Amino acid sequence: NAGINMQAWDLRYEPAKTFPGMILWGATTNGPVALPGSYTVRLTVDGKTFMQPVTIRANPLLKDVTLADLREQFDLAIAIRDKVSEANNAVIKIRDYKKQTEERLKQSSDPALKIAADSLVKHLSEVEESIYQVRNQSGQDPLNFPIKVNNRLATLLATVSRGEGKPIGAARPIFNDLSTELKVETDRLAKVEREDLAKLNAELRRLGLKEVSSPPLTLAGRP
Repeated sequence: NAGINMQAWDLRYEPAKTFPGMILWGATTNGPVALPGSYTVRLTVDGKTFMQPVTIRANPLLKDVTLADLREQFDLAIAIRDKVSEANNAVIKIRDYKKQTEERLKQSSDPALKIAADSLVKHLSEVEESIYQVRNQSGQDPLNFPIKVNNRLATLLATVSRGEGKPIGAARPIFNDLSTELKVETDRLAKVEREDLAKLNAELRRLGLKEVSSPPLTLAGRP
């Protein structure tokens, strides 16, 4: 807008992707803090671009923390953040598929279409429930229902991002284990898309109805 404007940067990179109503326990979706170094602020107004250098300095009180330690912390936090986004994007995709399927069923009472739709929704829900605790309705519900892989990744992100310094030794092995666990679920989702979604879309084409399509998804910005 015309006049004086101010933008405050909290030094953090973009957060992980989230979805409406998501409830996590002991976790964060925040992006990591930028490393000490030289950066450029770029402002574009009326087709003109203005640039100004800015320097982020290391905390002078942290005498024993090296730039290498901070880089290791940052790189791991970025990797975890992206896995949190991947897990949440899978939930977003699943819910979009189910919403589209529900809309198609309102357009036809064809028995074969209903069978294909029920199979798709059933298998999508199985994957969704393995990635996110769908029974969470309030912030206290994770006390009663076990957290799933997206929450465990986001909890690890909170642990790695806490303070300034080298991550704890167990962080990388835990991240690798959780990444493997997530891949099992995203591979299951890909199989559901290849098989159940393909069958549903075949029935939709037969009936002259619009196919169920994959929603556009994006990841958080990379450094």
